Amino acid sequence: MHREAMMPALRAAASVRYPVPGGKDGDAAPATVPTHQQVWFGESGRPWYGWLSLPARGQMRAAVVLCSPMGEEGRSSHRTFRRLAESLAEAGIASLRFDYDGTGDSAGQMTDPDRVRGWLDTVVAARDYLADLGVTEVSAVGMRLGATIAARAAAEHADTGAPLFEHFVLWDPCVSGKAFLRQGEALYGFGEEGRSPQDGLRHTPGFQYTEDTAREMRSLDLSRLAVDAPLLGGRALVLLRDDRPLQPGMGRALDLLEAAVHGAVDRLDALDQADLLETPPSDCVVPERSLADVVTWLSDHSGTERTVVAAPEPDRGVVISRPGRGDVIEQSTLLGAGEGRPGLYGVVSEPVVVPESDGPRPWVVLVNVTVEHHIGPGRQWVELARDWASRGFRVVRLDQSGVGDGPSRVDLSDDINFDESWLDDVPAAVRELGADGSPVAMMGLCSGVYSALEAAVRSEVDAIYGVNLRLTLYEAARGTSAYSKQRRAAIVPPRPIARLAARHRVLAGGIWRLYRQFAFWNAPAAVLWRVARRGTHIEAVANPQDARHFREVLVWLPCMWWLRARGRVRLAASRNVDHAMLARRAQLEVRHRMTRFLLRRYPTRAGHLLPPS
Repeated sequence: MHREAMMPALRAAASVRYPVPGGKDGDAAPATVPTHQQVWFGESGRPWYGWLSLPARGQMRAAVVLCSPMGEEGRSSHRTFRRLAESLAEAGIASLRFDYDGTGDSAGQMTDPDRVRGWLDTVVAARDYLADLGVTEVSAVGMRLGATIAARAAAEHADTGAPLFEHFVLWDPCVSGKAFLRQGEALYGFGEEGRSPQDGLRHTPGFQYTEDTAREMRSLDLSRLAVDAPLLGGRALVLLRDDRPLQPGMGRALDLLEAAVHGAVDRLDALDQADLLETPPSDCVVPERSLADVVTWLSDHSGTERTVVAAPEPDRGVVISRPGRGDVIEQSTLLGAGEGRPGLYGVVSEPVVVPESDGPRPWVVLVNVTVEHHIGPGRQWVELARDWASRGFRVVRLDQSGVGDGPSRVDLSDDINFDESWLDDVPAAVRELGADGSPVAMMGLCSGVYSALEAAVRSEVDAIYGVNLRLTLYEAARGTSAYSKQRRAAIVPPRPIARLAARHRVLAGGIWRLYRQFAFWNAPAAVLWRVARRGTHIEAVANPQDARHFREVLVWLPCMWWLRARGRVRLAASRNVDHAMLARRAQLEVRHRMTRFLLRRYPTRAGHLLPPS
């Protein structure tokens, strides 16, 4: 075995830095605009993932720790917190947005012990990171459970005589961790028709909490906030929803907060929270009005004197310790940049030690879902990437153009589903990964599989594993903003059917299914035939509702049988796999199937360093 040089096929971009849109695509960050840099901070072996946003020329008036919500609410608010960081930087305020210990791209797992202590430690470390840059005034913004966690961290620190934060914004805060967990369990039960797995875990959509963590979360309670010293150096702002009554206990929590900051509390409405948090992450909308209120309030309460700080040196990769499971190295990169493309952002996972190999080892690309960022449903892409890296694979979890943590183009609005630029950008990233002859395998859920199939038509993709494949794109019909003649892996319904689908999806779906029995070239199976004939091996699992689309057009049944007989295409149906992969049973089954697929496809090229986890 040997230690391999990191990422030999990729550009040296261990820590990605880019400006907000302003210059030419691919330009280095000019001094006249804010910069945003991916950083790692915290303990060696257990680093935490963050993004540091600095004002132009590094001249900052203050700095802010951005404490995002937890769980599915955290995925929904990802774009909002990125936009908040960018807006603060424009106002001369630096910020650090981050993933708590065991969440997002940070080290650790949700099943680790002492979860609440880990979350609190991350908040304090984020504050210290900003203070170490030389700024004297550090404040905090917390949304939902992020506000509750930050308040607890501030309360623990108050007795030292030096408040943790100067100012504090509580944006639609959860009154307690217990209330947050109950709400999540209710939502999960609604989706599961009241069924709850008997596995010792507390289930919320996409994420699970151990019983120990659930008990620890009871200590996160704004209605029991009590400190003997001032909680803050300055003021607090509380934004409460204007479309629903106060949470039980919130009145007492507000009274305690006012007492802790000697009455220096301002209040505003938290506007448009339903559009942010009560829709799927793929459909959520940034609450622009409240975001502007937060930026204005922080700007008004920040000093005028500016401190000049330099951006930190890029990290050349960090080791993530995984006792008993194999350590991995992670770093960020940009793939496929050039010819007007800013590049796709990705987080790379590689083994610390790999076996000797007689040829290039495979790359595995985990594609983001719709306009959600690269951690995957329930953070599954992060956990899979690290498990596979410990077995010898090189894995990239990828954000497509205008999504997640990647740079935005000047002419590209963010979070456009099925944007036409994906048709060029993803294949360019694949070509860069395979430039040295390494085989590239792609994995995805729903729209991520579609992007993988488009890439396979335009570049060399050795294998694809898909979950709940979606190839019928009503959103890309002629006359829509996503329409493109360049799509080769999409099944696009005629405009009348697409228009009907906007109002009556079930009726339109029935008509469409009948229509393609005769217009059989519109069958999703036609795409699999086209890609498999190019040499790409395809396997997939889908729930029965999603799987039927590949089996119901009669003309294609002999072709699919022929592909299966030759091992080119394998499709499995499973009732365990809900469409969005938010149920634990779906996550476990998909992880098992994907891992088995990789080890079967590349039995001699990836090191079997550990037994299956």
